[in-house]
Amino acid sequence: MGYYDDVGTLELADMVGAPRRRGMSSIRSRLVPRVPGVPPAGGRLQPLGLGATAFTATSGVILTLTAQPQRPFKGMRLVVDLTRTGTTATGLVTVTRLDIGTDNQLVGSGAISSSAFSALSVDCNLSLAPATPGVSITLQFVISAAPTLTDRVDLSATIFGTAIG
Repeated sequence: MGYYDDVGTLELADMVGAPRRRGMSSIRSRLVPRVPGVPPAGGRLQPLGLGATAFTATSGVILTLTAQPQRPFKGMRLVVDLTRTGTTATGLVTVTRLDIGTDNQLVGSGAISSSAFSALSVDCNLSLAPATPGVSITLQFVISAAPTLTDRVDLSATIFGTAIG
């Protein structure tokens, strides 16, 4: 039988064909019945949107995205989407902070290229600290050279993780 600490649930597939043990029927009866329209108990993999912003000629070189989960949430993957418009939108965009509440989740003080969190990145899983409802998750970006005139660098971010409830 498999028990997963990160979400605190038993995997039903591990129980199929397993030898019967004391209390097994009560566990199976709690896991198998599902009522249509009622969300399953325990953790579910869900996205948390941090919104969108843009580097422009007047935005400055530091921008922040913030979200507050409404249920307990533990992030496992950050995806950053970046779109450049215009010939001067060429600056390097980096992630300089990822905070859960007041705790920075980055290991060091060095900036990380936003392309490390591209939707096409491979093996880029994270294990962020859990966030309780009302705790802010903040992501800070810096661009090496701000675009000029009407050029812009649009960005948005999503954190995929386990939400409870």
